[in-house]
Amino acid sequence: MSVKRWTNALHGAHAGAVAMAPFAWVTACLLASVSACGGASEPPPAGPANHVADASKSAAPASTPSAMAEPAPSAPATAAAPETSAAPVASAAPVATPAPASVPDTGGCPAGMVRIKGGSFKLAAVKTQVTVKDYCLDVNLATTDQYAACVQSKKCNDGAVKVCDPSTYGAEGKGNLPMICIDFTQATDYCKAQNKRLPSGEEWEWAARGGPEGRTYPWGNEAPAEQLCWSGKTKRDGPCPIGSFPAGANPQGVLDLAGNIFQWTTTGNDVVSSARFGRGGSWRDSGDEVKAGKTAVFKTTYRCGYLGVRCAMAAPPAP
Repeated sequence: MSVKRWTNALHGAHAGAVAMAPFAWVTACLLASVSACGGASEPPPAGPANHVADASKSAAPASTPSAMAEPAPSAPATAAAPETSAAPVASAAPVATPAPASVPDTGGCPAGMVRIKGGSFKLAAVKTQVTVKDYCLDVNLATTDQYAACVQSKKCNDGAVKVCDPSTYGAEGKGNLPMICIDFTQATDYCKAQNKRLPSGEEWEWAARGGPEGRTYPWGNEAPAEQLCWSGKTKRDGPCPIGSFPAGANPQGVLDLAGNIFQWTTTGNDVVSSARFGRGGSWRDSGDEVKAGKTAVFKTTYRCGYLGVRCAMAAPPAP
């Protein structure tokens, strides 16, 4: 059966075209949505239509410590007390033990990652049943400083990473911002250098929806407001430092799964195209692009100011 191939011309400084093509996912054939990528001067992209299918194959907010009870003030010293005698002190109020900070359970995964227990679910758009195995996922997005360290190790390259608007690479004071302006190969190489890999689209969506909870957003079903880095409340001109929105974490404590930047996945939009899905929405978005089930399609050569990387890896045997 022939299917029409749709192509949307994309705009933005130094941006390549993002192609939409027929997507063969096992036996399902569907059309994937398209999101443009470019500079901060461009209008936010239209929210990708909810036509998503996957073909392949976290620091959590620390709980506020309990307040320490103030000891009662000392009682006045008794008259003519010997110099060597301590003045009697009123009984101090019991001191509360601070609640321990909430630390994500790594589940045997390396530091900086958490174990996402697998399961079966229906993809948000096409309602196709899929299954994912346990895997490890980075709590945070890869930062510019981390990518620069990879370049210094000769395991990554910095080709064309400054051509986007905005760009973070080599910019003073932006080392803790997400690494952006990297194409699919650079993102893949970065994860490989960490002995990791990119997540599949299925794995990414499973984490963003809270696994079996089936959340609309990583934090739940409440509409987005202040839980993420986006332009829905305050118009932004670039990404936010990683982990700035702990209220937006998923149940395992993974941060920035909604907003800030789109994240490369290994899932393609058909069996012949090189395009891959980006997930999560970005700092530019102001609509429902940040929903867990939304997707955008990017050519593997594409790079822009709101597309970056988060790594995953196979989970070790359950502890």
